[in-house]
Amino acid sequence: MKIAFLSIKNMSRSIMAEAIARKYGAHVAKAMSAGCNPQDDIHPVAQRVLKSSGHSAGNLVSKSWDHLSGWSPDIVITIGDEVLKKKCPAFVGNSVHVHWSIPDPANKFGNMENNFKETMKILDKRIKKIFEEDISIMDKTELRAHLKKVTQ
Repeated sequence: MKIAFLSIKNMSRSIMAEAIARKYGAHVAKAMSAGCNPQDDIHPVAQRVLKSSGHSAGNLVSKSWDHLSGWSPDIVITIGDEVLKKKCPAFVGNSVHVHWSIPDPANKFGNMENNFKETMKILDKRIKKIFEEDISIMDKTELRAHLKKVTQ
């Protein structure tokens, strides 16, 4: 099973989701993340929060979703409403696609470290729930329902 997390810049939310999915789903899935406008590096607060939460930040790089075109993910999770305004790559149409409306922690008011920690908690909870079920035996309808259910 291959899971792609897509965002605009691929420097915080989708990167954190990739790291979390690698930890919880390593036994059944390969996770990647990408964006339509990748940055030179991942957000430094995202790196700190990942490390302090016990998730590996190694080998994480911001990359374009064009790099995933031949990868053919089974699941695509778009993160952040702004990504829905962009033309997503063709592989999204062939995948089970769900959208998670999670605001960019770098753009929220307040303490940035706390904003990133809150985003991390949301992603951690949802992704952990994904792998509490055996997603490898689900058909597309069951999988889509499960991916939506984890947001509740």
